[in-house]
Amino acid sequence: RRLITREDPLSLHKLGCLGYTISSAILLGTGLERLFFMSPQEFAVVPAFLEPTMLVFTVSNIIMCAASVRMAFVFRRGDMTARNAFLGTGVSSLFSGFFMVWISPFVEGDIFNNLFISRACFAVMVALNTFFIADTIVSTEKVVEGRRDRKADDYKGRVLMDTLGYVFPVVWGLPLIISTAVIASVLHDRPWFLDQCQFIDQQTGTPGMQAHIFYQQLSTSLGASYASLFVTLRDKKLVSKMQELVGITVFATPALVWSIYTTVIFTRYLFVSH
Repeated sequence: RRLITREDPLSLHKLGCLGYTISSAILLGTGLERLFFMSPQEFAVVPAFLEPTMLVFTVSNIIMCAASVRMAFVFRRGDMTARNAFLGTGVSSLFSGFFMVWISPFVEGDIFNNLFISRACFAVMVALNTFFIADTIVSTEKVVEGRRDRKADDYKGRVLMDTLGYVFPVVWGLPLIISTAVIASVLHDRPWFLDQCQFIDQQTGTPGMQAHIFYQQLSTSLGASYASLFVTLRDKKLVSKMQELVGITVFATPALVWSIYTTVIFTRYLFVSH
């Protein structure tokens, strides 16, 4: 069934999408430029001019996620599995946006030096992500069947490929979300986390751990948001199933690789005393 949103072209949701797209392009473009074309010392410094862009991204991300909740309940109320999968990608994007501010070197992140505020935000984010992503895991068969192209011939391995294409991009971040919350707000706090990033820089001899996590959170937010976008485009019959899967993969794969990199490096020095 076609997904008819019936939105005004200048709705708050679409303005949020515009702000999200432009701000994310500036943030990620700046990060990639500094990563690949500048020295590690330059990459390690998140430039001050990105602070207002980060704020625009954060507000736009909240607006988009709030609109996604409404759209999921209004236009997918007859399909609870698809609705919860959409909500799962929404709260995943919201967590990434929150943690990007949390890890940022800007003054907005300092509010999370208050351990109570930090723990409260992590608790809400972990609860929402766990509920909706766990529902997607439990409903894997329904999700895969719901995305099947009924006009095409079935083939061996389709279920596995569709599981990797539709379910894996939603669920792979949950262990990282939970472990991050435990390390950053239960076992330790934000000042310790930032100090640990500096310690890792000293141990590796290559500065930039904090910057890596900052930009990597942006990439995971984009991966979740654009997964929802391509699913919606196919529901509106604007793209084929193959184009849908390619679009999801293009944004999800770099986020996954970057997440693995930062996780491995951070975990390697987690239990090294200093």
